[in-house]
Order: sequence, then structure tokens, then C-alpha cells
Amino acid sequence: MTKMELLEKLRSGRERLEATIAGLDEADMARPGVVGDWSVKDVLAHIAAWEAELVTALWYITLGRRPRLADIRNVDSWNARRYQENKDRPLDRVLADYHGIYTQLLQRVDKLSDDELNDPGRYDWTQGRPLADVIAENSYAHEEEHAAQIEAYRKTER
Repeated sequence: MTKMELLEKLRSGRERLEATIAGLDEADMARPGVVGDWSVKDVLAHIAAWEAELVTALWYITLGRRPRLADIRNVDSWNARRYQENKDRPLDRVLADYHGIYTQLLQRVDKLSDDELNDPGRYDWTQGRPLADVIAENSYAHEEEHAAQIEAYRKTER
């Protein structure tokens, strides 16, 4: 996948997610039940947390450091900790992070070369996967999963 293709996937994934939350007011965003007890706000905080880890990982590789993302083994536990950290945060703060981190992600990806994105042996922490796959897993593919959940939730709420 070229950098331009990856950037387009990042943009189209975000557009779909944005479409799923369009028209929701603050009460709608805070209502639990989208994913278990999570609200739309909680899902957006969750996405922002994973994308923040990804942005940090992309920064770490420029420094030659092993990203923390590589060492997350218990995803459920990690998710539960992020939920506890974010569940009481105001919606405007969650949305600021959600948008700001996405902007940083686009900037970080734009600085990568096609070789950096596609060489499966370039980074030992990706365990033989191209960096583009790691980016996809922690961004647009993740957003697509949660967009589908929000869409399903919104259909049941009508």
C-alpha cells in the first residue's frame, strides 16, 4: 500500500465514523449501550486512546525506540484502564482529543515513506508485519469496527 492509499483509507474511515455520529447531541453521546456499557463518547475516547498510542509509536520509531504499543498484551485490561481514565471526562475534551490525535496521525503517516510502510522486516516489534498493517489495525480498521457498532446501536434507539 502506498502512503497516499493509506492516507485515503485513514480519511475515508474517519468520514464513515463521523457520519455515524452526525446529529447526536450531548445526551445521545453519553447514553450507555453502544458497546456493553460504553456510550458513543466512551467509544470515541477509546478510539482516541488507541490512535494516541499509534501516534506515539510512530514518533518512537523516528527515535529508534521500541513503541509501548508493541508491548500491549492484554487488550481487554488496557481498554478497561482507558475507559476508567476517560469515562468522566467532559464530551468537549474527548472530542478535542479525538480530532487532535487524528490530525497528528495524518501528519505522522505523511512523514513515512512507502518503504517504511511496507517492508515487513524493517521494525522487529511488528513481528514480520508491514507497518501499514499495524497502522490500519489501530486506526481505520478499528474505526470501521466501532462505526458499525454505533450504526447498529442507533438503529435500535429509534
